[in-house]
Parts: sequence; structure tokens; C-alpha cells
Amino acid sequence: MVGISSSAYNGNELLKAFLESKSANEVLGNFLGAPVLDDPSGRLHDAAIISLDTEWWQKEPKPVTELGMSELENKFISPNIHANNILTGVQTAHARIIPHAHLRNNFPGAGDPEKFELGTTKFITEDEARQVLINTFVRPHQLDPTYLQPIILVGHAVDNEFDHILSEFGVDLLSYGTIVKVIDTQAMAQDAGIKGPKGPFIGLKDLLSHFNLTVPNLHSAGNDAAGTLIAAILLALKDTLYPGVGHNKPPAIVDGIDVQWVVSALMTANKSPVPVWGLELFCTRCERDNHLRSECFAKVQCEICTSSGVKRLFNASRTHTTGRCLFQHQELPPSDM
Repeated sequence: MVGISSSAYNGNELLKAFLESKSANEVLGNFLGAPVLDDPSGRLHDAAIISLDTEWWQKEPKPVTELGMSELENKFISPNIHANNILTGVQTAHARIIPHAHLRNNFPGAGDPEKFELGTTKFITEDEARQVLINTFVRPHQLDPTYLQPIILVGHAVDNEFDHILSEFGVDLLSYGTIVKVIDTQAMAQDAGIKGPKGPFIGLKDLLSHFNLTVPNLHSAGNDAAGTLIAAILLALKDTLYPGVGHNKPPAIVDGIDVQWVVSALMTANKSPVPVWGLELFCTRCERDNHLRSECFAKVQCEICTSSGVKRLFNASRTHTTGRCLFQHQELPPSDM
């Protein structure tokens, strides 16, 4: 990047080396009212805490369909009840990838990409997605643009995110030298003795449920990114917020305040701002950019389904364009006409 000196990278490498031996609780606690770590680089104070989630179509070729990115805005304050003064600072961006936005998973528990209630969904191209990722994780410090802001990346089974972003967008997030610590909420839960109902690894839904929280429509990228960051903060503050609870489930209501209020606040009064990038309107049925699929009355017809020789596909041929047909990616069923 122009104007960024080699010292910009060297300082982050020093911070990364310092944080390598620090636990997730120590690193996050630095921003959540615990004693500040005395790092030799002097840059930890400036780090951003960002959660990342990708969703992809579960059938071949498994393209990425959504991106979710949450960032913690409320830092360096002592937590109040349920840390709601910190958690309401979780701000989330949700993007649907235009070429693949029509590909919907239908397995039990699959998320609905059209239901993002924490902010505003934007539609972006693959090139725009690549640039959004780079701009999020490779950004000059606001006060001193001669060096890159260090990033603490939070994820749930986070290695999957790196793999999919690299294969889909050609972006190796770890190669830029800005990510100084990777925190996995699955590992945090294991360290805290919190287990899943079917084994040692716990899913995001069950982890949030342990803290008496329900984030709606999980397995959609924006909601998963927000849920992951919320879970990481509660795990780091567990002993502070709920002393003596150990690995057991903490109380949902403390001093008359229900922890679920935090999610309600993120859906109303603390809703995330609208991203400056992308399209707010795009129809995955007719491919126009002046309305959403739920508002579409355009006449469309899919040539693949029309000529498929399969009755149910023929009957569905006017529900989408040829360019949005699922059978571009999978074999047609046997003819029955």
C-alpha cells in the first residue's frame, strides 16, 4: 500500500509475537475493563476486534453466497449487567454475493439470507467482495496513516473462513500482517469447560443458548458474525459477570435485566449503520437492481427448466431467469414428460 512503511508491518509483527502466548480471555479482557496488557509495540490499544463469517451453498461447486463482518465499537469500559453497555456496540455488515445470491440452502436449520434484522443487507459483486475484505482487514490507522491498524480476528471454527475466502476470492487474510491474534470461540468454550450436547465441540447456537441468548436466523452470515462476537465477549467476561458459575449456565436475569434484551437492542435502537458499498436493492429472480425478490412481478422464464423434460421444472420455469437456474450447477432429474 502506498505510504505504508516497512515499520508499519514490523510493529504489528512485534505485537503478534507478544500476543502469541496470551490467552483469548487476556487479549479480549484488555478491551473489556480488565487491566491493560503492557505490550512492547504500544499498538494493542489501537487494535480493532472483528468477527468474520462466510456462508456458502452446500452443493458443488460450493460458492460463497454471503459475508458477515462484525466489529466491536464499545471498548475500554467496565462491563455493567450482562455487559450490555459493551455488547450493544457490536456493529455488523451483511453482504450477499450477486452471482450466487439466488443459491439457497434448504437443509434443516439453514439460514435465510433475506432476514438480517441487525442492519441493512447489501448486494456486491465478487470483485467488490474482495475489496471489502481487503479494506476491512488492511486499513491505515485513523490517527497515524503511516501504519496499518492491527486486527484481532474472532471466529467460530475460524479456519473454515480462511479457506473459503482464499478459494473464492483469492484473498489470503493472514498474508497482510495485520491480523495479530486469531480467537476461536469453539476453543474458548472448551477452555471454559462448556461442551456441546453431542460432544466436546459446541455449535454457535448452543454456545449462545448457554448464555441464555437467541440470535435469530443463524447460519446467515451477518447474524453468525454478530453472534460469534457476542459469544466471545461473554466468554471472556464470564467470571466477572457471573462469579461462581464456573462452566454451568449463568442466570438469564440479573437485577431485573434479561440478557436477551441485548439482542433486542441490536435489532432496534442499536441497529448497525448502512455500509457505504454495494447495492441495497437487487432481485435474485429477475436480476434488476430496483427491487427485491419479494417485490418482483417481472415476467421471466428459464430456458433450462422449460426444455428439461421434467414436469415440475417446466412448471417452475417462470420463477427465475436462465442465469439464476440451480441446474447450471447440478444434473437435471430424469425426464418424465
